[in-house]
Amino acid sequence: MSDTPALPPDRILSGREEEMRQRAAGIVEELARTIRQFPAETEDLDLLRDAAERLGALFLLVIAGEFNSGKSAVVNALLNDTVMPEGVTPTTSAIHILRYGPSTNEVVGIDGIVEHTYPADFLRDVNLVDTPGTNAIIREHEALSQRFVPRADLVLFVTSADRPFTESERQFMTEIRGWGKKIVVVLNKIDLLRNDEEIAEVIEFIRTNSVRLLGLEPQIFPVSARLAREAQTSEAPEERERLWAASRFGALEEFILSTLDEQTRIRLKLLNPLGIADRVGGRYRAIAAERLDLLDRDLQTIERIEQRIAVFESEMRADFTAYLSRIEAIVYRMNERADRFFDRTIRLGRVFDLLDRERIQREFEQEVIADTEQQIDAAVAEMIDWMVERDLRLWQSVTEYIDRRQLDRHQDEVVGESGAQFTYDRQALLGAVARRAGEVVEQFDPGREAQVIAEALRGAVTQTAVAEVGAIGLGAAVIALATTAAMDVTGILAAVTVGGLGLLILPARKRHARELLRRRSVELRERLAEALSDQFDREVRRSTARVRDALSPYATFVRTERDRFQRLAQALEAVDADITELRRVLEG
Repeated sequence: MSDTPALPPDRILSGREEEMRQRAAGIVEELARTIRQFPAETEDLDLLRDAAERLGALFLLVIAGEFNSGKSAVVNALLNDTVMPEGVTPTTSAIHILRYGPSTNEVVGIDGIVEHTYPADFLRDVNLVDTPGTNAIIREHEALSQRFVPRADLVLFVTSADRPFTESERQFMTEIRGWGKKIVVVLNKIDLLRNDEEIAEVIEFIRTNSVRLLGLEPQIFPVSARLAREAQTSEAPEERERLWAASRFGALEEFILSTLDEQTRIRLKLLNPLGIADRVGGRYRAIAAERLDLLDRDLQTIERIEQRIAVFESEMRADFTAYLSRIEAIVYRMNERADRFFDRTIRLGRVFDLLDRERIQREFEQEVIADTEQQIDAAVAEMIDWMVERDLRLWQSVTEYIDRRQLDRHQDEVVGESGAQFTYDRQALLGAVARRAGEVVEQFDPGREAQVIAEALRGAVTQTAVAEVGAIGLGAAVIALATTAAMDVTGILAAVTVGGLGLLILPARKRHARELLRRRSVELRERLAEALSDQFDREVRRSTARVRDALSPYATFVRTERDRFQRLAQALEAVDADITELRRVLEG
């Protein structure tokens, strides 16, 4: 059974009204298209679809209020007949829809909605809905009423004069107001009040609290539906007139039957889908804002990690320069010792000593080489330990950043079911980064890491140096960081003695030996620096690449989702602007 009958064939909208209807329908359709990308909850899409369909349906007047406030009595007084059951208990336990029909009839639908037909002229243009009480014990009936409210073009809210504006009424009116519905308050049972002053006092109470608590000043009709029905059924004209005047029902009847004319109904009907769109759109604007805030904080975390990587690289390069200078200084000091050694050794007074190859080699190793190899080994080992420690600290800082982001997981729940996949994807990726960082930190073995770097460095140094070992063995011995510390200078010393022992030849040979050693030393420093720098660069790239690889899926998700929700937020803002503009036109 449909509860959204189409307009009768003779109800033709004017050109301007049709234009407004199409604009309203376009806004609803655009909003539905936009929120599907969240994805949207089925209930929200159903509301928008129903709102669009109702643009071509009869005006829907919904009667709401607490049970025993006299809603059914108001309906019966409007129809001038006892159509709805009345009583002091919740007699209306289902939603009742009253439509025009040539005869009185009643059919219960499979959804529990009771459809009545009644031959009242004003029902030709209006469908009237009577709902269960907002404070009914049967909560499923109340939920049904609340689901039906968004369809209303106008809500007639009935409150009782003996307990006006109760807490449940305030809450329900707040819900109605949230849907952008026009509310007209019917203050029923004024016959329970003693005089006009008390009636005015209750009206003022409702008006003041509506403004203060709801932010609206509703139109209020004080009536007595009971007296109105007594007047309608009275056979004595004078009594009928007295009761009718005392009921004050005429003003409400005039509003429903005359003031609420076709133009007004059309205006309210066009405003109805805008109210629904505003409510639904506001919810998804809030969702988009929540997610953008969450993603912005995620992005800040990613940027902080990137900044931490940049600081890591900068500090590593600065500190590496100091280590490299320290190692080069070791070679410089060896050169200085070599200069002193040549000055002391290659001279006429030690001609015969120069012929003792083993003795000169021992002296060279003791005085020049000394502990050069151990110093270089110690400096390189310290540098490797430093690199390993800094790599661990980088991963620890990543773990701390990610752990803090995981504390925000509970905030994802505010987006509701429509955020389930978003929440799952984000938490899965965040968890993956956390697990990767945690595993690296927990399984980090400084000794093993240092050994890997040392072996790679030793291999790099050996490859660059061993291929060109010359007359001296200094380059190969020190660059390869081997265990031997001896320096074979006999080739140089033998060359000094070849050709005689003259005063002119010996100084020339000494200069040649010193220049040769210095040249080899420069090659040593350059090759050593090159090998260390290359290996350092590889290790820094390896460290940062591991972090970025772990972070990459999460970072890609955050940036992609942020761009997507920025576009959705802009689309929702555009829909909101369209709603505001069309409302201005309709209400202007």
